[in-house]
Amino acid sequence: MSACSTSDLQFHNDDRLSFSAPKARALVTTPLRVTWAMQDFSPVGLDGTSSEDKGIFAVFVDRAPMPVGKDLHWLARNDSACSRDPRCPDPTYLADQDVYLTTAPRVSLDRLPDAGDGVGDEQHFVNVVLLNGKGVRIGESAWYRPFKTKRSAT
Repeated sequence: MSACSTSDLQFHNDDRLSFSAPKARALVTTPLRVTWAMQDFSPVGLDGTSSEDKGIFAVFVDRAPMPVGKDLHWLARNDSACSRDPRCPDPTYLADQDVYLTTAPRVSLDRLPDAGDGVGDEQHFVNVVLLNGKGVRIGESAWYRPFKTKRSAT
């Protein structure tokens, strides 16, 4: 018996979401509009329900999403100021963390996170995941789209 057995893992491609813009690895400028199409999910918003097939899109820019089963509060778990405010994390807080919630199959980005020092084009990406009506991540599916921008001269 192998110590690296994968027989219990259930990998599968979830092709319900397909990006329409930007093209993968495209050179883009801001403002940037990321768009997609979604099947078998109703984006109704944070309506307080726990349904697996309706809720809201969460878009993470240049960062990984929260783990499966964690909610939006998990994103602020290390922020004591946010944990004392029952309205936190709100849309402004999330945007400051490069996280955007939307019921539309798109998001407009006026800015991208600073990629830091380097040479050549800056590499960026978005991850789109599904949240239920309580803001809890549904399943392990995540859709990833890489793109790049020209590095600004400093």
